[in-house]
Amino acid sequence: MLVVNDALDGLLLGCFFFGLLFAVGSVLLAGLDLGGDGAESGGDGDGDIGPVNLSTLLAFVAWFGGVGYLARNGLGWVAPLSLLVAVAGGLVGGYLVYQFLVRVVAPSDRALDPADYELPGTLARVSSSIREGGTGEIVYEQQGARQVAAARSTAGLAIGRGTEVVILETRAGIALVEPWESLVNDGRTAEIGVPELASKEPIRGG
Repeated sequence: MLVVNDALDGLLLGCFFFGLLFAVGSVLLAGLDLGGDGAESGGDGDGDIGPVNLSTLLAFVAWFGGVGYLARNGLGWVAPLSLLVAVAGGLVGGYLVYQFLVRVVAPSDRALDPADYELPGTLARVSSSIREGGTGEIVYEQQGARQVAAARSTAGLAIGRGTEVVILETRAGIALVEPWESLVNDGRTAEIGVPELASKEPIRGG
């Protein structure tokens, strides 16, 4: 049972519970830019997480309070020594959280590049036949995930299910496609800026 003998005990326990509550919350929401820009967080200026940020500060406060309280009431140490150990404990706690952010959070916190999601030049497969002058459906892979989109033939021709196609452009959310084999046979892959398409393997499977 936690006992508060004096104001210092109250301060240490308050630091522990305050820091613990908000440190856990900040780590769970670590998708936020916890350290601000590099100049503010102590990073190298490219958006990396610096050692001094909200999560590490809160971890310091929590460990400072917890270690200090245990040193005073669990080990019976005098206040000056307890505070010294509390500071050391806070630094250890902040360091551990910093390592978690650097090793776990930062590698997965990559800014999205719009170029990675551009469709023109993407290989796809017709999953629902495109009727002459009508709309069908295609499936394609983007950033490792399988996507589905409505599609039409650029020439208004019918394209059967299972045909490998290339997305040439998109209009109002509809992909305009042409059979991959036609582009390769006609030597027109270079025209759409993707000459390497001729050597790519088509999408397989359902």
